[in-house]
Parts: sequence; structure tokens; C-alpha cells
Amino acid sequence: MCGVIGLTYEHDKQDLGQVASRLLRMLEYRGYDSTGGVVQDSQGTITLRKDVGSPTELTVRLGIDQLPGRVFCGQVRWATFGVVNQANAQPHEMRCKIHIYGAHNGNITNCLQLKQWLLGEGHDVKSDNDGEMLIHTVEHFFAQEMQYQDETDHAVREKALKNAVLKAAKKVIGSFAAIVVDPVTELVVAIKAGSSLYIGQGHDPTGGAFIVASSDLASVLQITRILIPIREKEFAVFSPTRFAKYDLKTGKKIRHAVQRSLLKVEETRLQPPFHFFMEQEIHHQVLTARRQISLFTGGNPVTKALRQHEKQLGEVYDKLKEGIRKLADVTDTKDLPARVEAFLQSRPVALLRDLVKETAQDGFETHLDSSYASFLEEMRDLAGKKDYSLVLLLKYLDAIFELEDIHDIEQRVKRFTDMVVKAHQGGHSIYILACGTSYHAGKTAPIFFNEIAGLSLIPLLPGEFRAQCTNALRDGDLVIGISQSGETKDLIDVFNFIIASKKKVGRICILNNTNSTLAIEKSDLFVPLFCGPEIAVPATKSFMNQLLLLYILALQVARRLAKGKDRNPVLQHLARHEANLDRIPELIDRTLKTTQKETDEMASFLFLAPSLHILATRILGIAKEGALKIRETVLNHTEGFEASEFKHGPNTILGINTIFGLDNVRAVLATFGQSMQAAIDSPEGKQLDARGLNRLFQSVADYAFRDQPPRFLSDHEKVLFDRVFADFNFFESMYANYPLIFIACPNETDINLTISQVNTHKIRGAHVFIIAEDNDLLRAAVSVPPANGYAYRHGYVTLPRTDELLLPIFSITTVLQVLALKMSQRKMEFLDRLEIRNHGVHPDVPKNVSKSITVD
Repeated sequence: MCGVIGLTYEHDKQDLGQVASRLLRMLEYRGYDSTGGVVQDSQGTITLRKDVGSPTELTVRLGIDQLPGRVFCGQVRWATFGVVNQANAQPHEMRCKIHIYGAHNGNITNCLQLKQWLLGEGHDVKSDNDGEMLIHTVEHFFAQEMQYQDETDHAVREKALKNAVLKAAKKVIGSFAAIVVDPVTELVVAIKAGSSLYIGQGHDPTGGAFIVASSDLASVLQITRILIPIREKEFAVFSPTRFAKYDLKTGKKIRHAVQRSLLKVEETRLQPPFHFFMEQEIHHQVLTARRQISLFTGGNPVTKALRQHEKQLGEVYDKLKEGIRKLADVTDTKDLPARVEAFLQSRPVALLRDLVKETAQDGFETHLDSSYASFLEEMRDLAGKKDYSLVLLLKYLDAIFELEDIHDIEQRVKRFTDMVVKAHQGGHSIYILACGTSYHAGKTAPIFFNEIAGLSLIPLLPGEFRAQCTNALRDGDLVIGISQSGETKDLIDVFNFIIASKKKVGRICILNNTNSTLAIEKSDLFVPLFCGPEIAVPATKSFMNQLLLLYILALQVARRLAKGKDRNPVLQHLARHEANLDRIPELIDRTLKTTQKETDEMASFLFLAPSLHILATRILGIAKEGALKIRETVLNHTEGFEASEFKHGPNTILGINTIFGLDNVRAVLATFGQSMQAAIDSPEGKQLDARGLNRLFQSVADYAFRDQPPRFLSDHEKVLFDRVFADFNFFESMYANYPLIFIACPNETDINLTISQVNTHKIRGAHVFIIAEDNDLLRAAVSVPPANGYAYRHGYVTLPRTDELLLPIFSITTVLQVLALKMSQRKMEFLDRLEIRNHGVHPDVPKNVSKSITVD
């Protein structure tokens, strides 16, 4: 994972280096092996500076932050092709056949073949980096296109550069985004071919018009809110004042439009004190949970005040929303301030001001949450005044959009409830399908619906559904899909099958991206998650919002059933479950504040474990999700299991086994070193010369690790050899107890089962860790070492007390997320210290996975 930036201004900008450095630092989470940048000024002077190190360090040390100019091309690198050194750092500047410079993000999989071809064509290849091969390939075809042409003709050069990109795209194999600059015309090319790329335009007081392209949306939003969408397999050619977009396969020009981003910058930017997006998103779950509960339960005090006056002021609300939407569509940043001022002086706004005076109360929360929150914040900045009356007015405008969302949610929840209750009362099957993290939410959903509504759901993976249920589907059945992105290929395939079957099977999808394929094309109904953007690949807050939404939907179904003829005794506890809903955000917050020390102690012991199991009683989906988080971010083997199932075969891993990690290797090497030192320090050892020591060393290693008997040893050496194996057991030093993490809710049956499992497994060679509310019996079971315990280790993460069956699902989830984060941080730092490159351990961008899976 790397990141690229291309930025071009209309005029020279004295602080270009500072702007560029700030953008590079925003990409640091994408790579910090090396950093570089090219700055070009209006005189054509080109300055390339790059080296090994992070953007935070190098932008200052290399003086990138002090460079003036008007064109910038930068890159941060997370090494894949080529070792980490200055030559492999990007950008790359080429002068073999024609002058260009550029950088890329991604992987060119035919890198070696390209290098051989380029060398054969006479190019001066300076590194092993696939980015250089890509830029060289563009340069090669650019030079071909410019042969016999007027090199000073800008129109000719632009056409040649476009054709060169098309030819290079056919030559390279891989997935990437790239920035290429022609220094003569100062034209910038931005290519999107499998990696993220965002483009924005704006106006700067000193630099004039500008266009920026970046791998990271937050870095674009840092300097402009006006975006130019670019899709997969497209590329753009632009100057500060001119933009054209083309199809990367055909070269056909594509019409483009500009639009204002309504994303909140703080949700896409890493904020202090956090060091990783995963960390930030775990802590933001408190806010996203509160907002989700507010939206699905009628709103906050401001939306409720607006609702009371909706009959008489409904038309005013509509005019205000229309006015805001028209302002948000304005992409001319010079024209916007005057239009904002005119809107604030309009009649509908005056009427809203009157309502604010009438209904506003001390202590109203003024944080903006709606889909137009970012634009309302921009309006506040453009208004040039930040008095409390304006802040309150904007909160009411924000609440008008939230009220619109609430009305939409109420209709969707009602329809969801209708469909579920109809299927349930008709005796039909209700399936819940999902992949990955979403499947673990789906696996937990039946617990909520069973305990709250007395209703059964069937959770399956899409592949399981295809194998087990396609021929058994009946009219009236219901399929509920869960997807963060709304683009999950396996789920789309199942929905396509249901549509093609012509059976009257209901299709509902729970998702975060409401503009996705599953939302727009494949579902009868979708219900939004409202968790906001999630940057880290390991899902945290989207999973928490999925759990919370499923809890809310179970409550809604239970309410409907309680009003009817259903006399299930489960429904008698509905009021308690409803009251518990409001406790969840505060529970997440308390969990984060009170469990850090115990979780950190557990992480410090487990982060190098090559394998571990998370064992659950009842809450299997949470165990599997915790295991996935650790597996994704730590790159070990972690598996979530139903605790009572562990004894049916998987427990063979306890005690002596052959699963070795770095700690085990370190232990055996230490024993080997001790054995050699003991041999050397003995009277016989002191008589050995260098050759004798070498023979002894090699013979011990061959016999210990390859079972090859010693040969050619002298009598003294043979005595030492026998003594080594009499006094030292290399492999015993490698053995360690196997780590088990138990998670349990405060239910008497669950606690007793967990205690039984703990005692069963620790005597067979397990380290035992517990995540649960405080329980004396449980604590005693884990803390007392077994009589035959070999270096027994244990731990207990004490959850905030709820004495409820369902609420600990949310606190346990939080602890497992934090545990995965801490283990990942420790292992990444450890592997970095060992200078193990390309290890792929990273909390935000672990290797081999992406945010949404859109391939088979």
C-alpha cells in the first residue's frame, strides 16, 4: 500500500512545499518506508528529493516543505517490489529518450519482465521498483509518439502523452494508480487502474486555480471540497485550468462533471491523539452508536422540537432544504460566499430563526450530524462570524435534514418489520446472508431476535445458502443480506439467483453504502447503517453499527408481535431490552476507558503467538469476529469456536505440538547458543581449534535439526557432542502452552460451562485468558495454575458490569477490537525492528485484503 499525489497550480506558490508536505503526511498511514517529491516552478526548474523514511521526518529533513513552485508530484511508499533504499523511493525522473517524471501506488506484477524489456530497449533503469518500470514504460511510448514531431508544440505533446498512456496500459500487468508529468507542457496525467484515486479542483488566493489528484480522499478534501469523479480504468489529463478524462482501454474521451463532497473531513482524516484509523474508528464507535440510536428512535431534542412544528412549518423546511441543496451544487468557490449570505438573509431562514428563539434550550448539542453537516460547517466559515446564534441556526438546519432521514428510516423500519412478521407468522424461512465481518454480525442477529422477539433466523454464508437452500426456497421466504459496501460479489450472486428464480422471495439488505448495487438494483428494501466512512480495512465501527441496528430491528419486530396475538413469554421482557438500548453507547465508552491496561497486558503476551483460539459460550459470532480481527491485523492463525465444541478434536493442539512462532524459534536458538557456550567453556572445548569448533557446531546443528549422525569428529569433539545432547533438550525449549481466550456473558449456565472448559483445557497445556464481567468463580478458575502446569500464564479483562445477557456482546466486541489493534501494533513494531520487509502487518492496511470484495 502506497500513496501518490499530483498537484498543479495556475501560478507559482511560495508555500507549495508546505502544502505538499501536509498532504504527504496525511498519506503516512498508507506507507512510511520512503517518501519523495518533485517540485517544478514556472521557470521549468525541477527539484527531486526522496529518501528512506516517513513523510513526517523527510518532508522537513529533505527540505520539501521549503520548496516554492506550481507543480508537485509526490509519493509515500510501503515497499513491495524492491528493497527499501533511496533508489527504489519514488517519484522517478526519466531522461532516457524523453523527459518525464512520475510515481505510482499499487503493484505491477510483470515488473521483472518490464525491466528486462526496458533494458533491451536502451533505458537506464536505476532501481528494482515497479513504479520506475511503469513510468519508464510511459516514457518509452511517449518518445515513440514524439519521434519526428515538433517537441515545442504543446498540442502535439498532449496527444502523444495520451497515446503513450494507452500503450503503456496495455503493456503493464497489475493494479495501480499513477501520476505522470510532462515537464515541458506541465500537463499532469492521473491514472486509475485498480487502486484508489480521487481528483479535486479549487481556487487558491496565491496559486490561483488548481487541480489535485491523490490516493487519499482526506488529502483532497484538505484543500478543496469540489471533486471530479474518476472511475476504474479511466485516466485524466489536466492543467490547473483544463481537464479531460479518457477511457484507459479505448482512449475515448469521457464527459465529466464536478460535484461537492458532503463527507465530513474529520471522518476521513487521522486526528490526534490517534495513530491509526483503526484506533480512531474504534473510539468513534461511541459517537456513531449514539447517532444511530437517535436516528432510529425519533431523533435528538432539536429534531423533536422541529417535529412538533412540522405541520405549520413543513413548507418552510422544504424551502430551506432546497436552498441548501442548491448552494451545495455551486462549484464556483468565488461565487459561493455571496450566495451563502443571500440565503442567510432569506425569508425561510428568518422564520427558522424565530423557531430557534422559541424552542432552543440551554445545553442543546450543537454538533452537526446530517448528510449536509460538512457543507453547513463550510457555510459557517464563509459567513465569517461564529456567534452562538449562527451555530444554533446551523444546528436547526442540520436537524431539518436529520428529520428527513428519520422519516425515511421510520418507513424503512416499518416495511422491514412488516416483511419479517409476515414471513414469521406464515411459517416461512427467514435467512440472513453475509460474508466476512458482516457474516459475524449475521451470526449474532439470531441471538437478538431469539431473546428479544422469540423469532428464529437462519444465518448462512452465500456459498452455504447456494449449496443448502436454493432448491428448498419457497414463495414467502425472506432473505436478509448484510454488506458494508453494498458491492459484495457473493451476496450479489445470491440475490441475482433469487431474482432469476421468479420465486416470491423477499430481499432486504442492511448496508452502509446506499448508492451501491445491492441497495439500488438488487433489494426490495434496504436499511442504512449510518456509520459514516470507514478508512481502515479491518471493519470496526461498521460491525458495531450492524450489531446495534440488528438489536434495534429485533426490538421493532418484538413491539409488533407484542401488539398482536403472539403470546411468547419472551415478549414480557421487551421493556427491559428497550431500556438497555440507551445504555449501549455509554457501555462502549466505559469499556474503552476501563479495560486498556488489562487488554494491553494480554496483547503483550499474545502478539507473537503463531496460533490461538477464542472460545465462546453462546456468542459464537463475536468469537469469530474477534478471531478475524486478530487474523487480519496480526497475520497469525486465530480461530473462533463454540467453547463446548473445542473438545471434539481441536483440543489436540494443546500441550506438545509443532506450531512454532518467533518466540519459539528465539527459545531454541537461545538453547543452542547455551549448549555451544557450555561446550566451548569446558576443558575439552578449550582444546579445540577453530576448525574443531566449526565441526562441532555443524554436527550439533545437523543432528538436532536434520537427524544426521556426526561424522569426522575427533575423540574430544565426540565427547563434547554427546555432552551437548545429554545436557540440553533443544525441542523442549520450543514447546509452550497453547493460548485460549474465553468470552462469556453473565449467565449462570454460560459461566458454569466456561469454568468447566477452562479447567478441562488448562490441565492439558493451555494458557487461559478471560474476557467477561467480574465473577469470583470464573476468576478463580483461570487464576489457579494446574498442578502439572508448565509456566502457566493467565489473564482476565474485567468488563463493566451490566448483569445482562445481551449487553456484554457490545463490550466484548470492543475489547476484542482493541486487543487486535494492540497486538498488531506490537508485532508490526517488532518486525520493523528486525528489518523484516514486506511483512504486511498493519492495523489499517494488512496485506492481501481490501475494503470490499468485488471479485469471485
